[in-house]
Amino acid sequence: MYVPTPTHPDQQPTAGQPWWLVIGPGFAALIGLFLLTVIYRFDGESALRIDLAMSSQSLLLNGVVSYVVAAALAFPAGLLLGGRFPTAVTVPAIALMLLGVLVVAFVPSSGLLLVGRVLNGLGAGAVLGVTVALIRQLQAGRGVAAGLTAGLGVLALVIAPVLGGLLSDVIGFRVVYVVAALFVVVALVVAGVLGIVALTKAKAPARPMSYPPHA
Repeated sequence: MYVPTPTHPDQQPTAGQPWWLVIGPGFAALIGLFLLTVIYRFDGESALRIDLAMSSQSLLLNGVVSYVVAAALAFPAGLLLGGRFPTAVTVPAIALMLLGVLVVAFVPSSGLLLVGRVLNGLGAGAVLGVTVALIRQLQAGRGVAAGLTAGLGVLALVIAPVLGGLLSDVIGFRVVYVVAALFVVVALVVAGVLGIVALTKAKAPARPMSYPPHA
C-alpha cells in the first residue's frame, strides 16, 4: 500500500512573530518620542516658535497637543493590528512619520506646522502600538524588552530638548528635522528588510521527513 511521504517545515512552529521584528517599529517609536519634545529647548523656549513667529499657546496646540492627540488615535490601530501584520502596519506608519518630519523641516509658516505634526503623531502612535503588540507576544525576555524599551523611551523624551536646543541654536531647527528625517529613513529601511526576511522564512518550503527503510 502506498504511504505518502510525511513532510515537516524547516522550522518548528512558534507562537507570535520573531523577536527581531521589534527592532524596526521600536527604533521608529523612539524617534517618534524624541520628536515629541524636540520642539522645545531645555529652558522651555523654542527656536521653531521664534523662527515662525508663533505664540507660545499656538506652538503648544499646533506642535504638541496635535501630536499627542494624533498619536493617541493611531496607537490602538497599531496595537490591534501590529501583532498579526507588523510590517504592513509599520512601513506605512514610518512613511507618515517621514512625511510629517519633512513638512516641519521645510514649513514656510506656522500654518503647515499642524499638518506636519499630525502626520508625525499618527505614524509615531502606530509604531508605538506595534512595538507594544510585538513585545507582548515574546515567549522569553518580555520583561527585559519592555523595561529596555520604556527606559530608552524616557531617555529620548528627556534628551530631545537638550540636544535639539543646542543644535537649533547653532544650525537652526530645520537642520535638526532634516537629520531626524535621515534616522526615520533608516528605520523605514530596517523595518522593510526585516519584514521581507520574516515573510521569506514564513514561506520556507517543507522538506520530506526521512524514515529508515522497511525490512
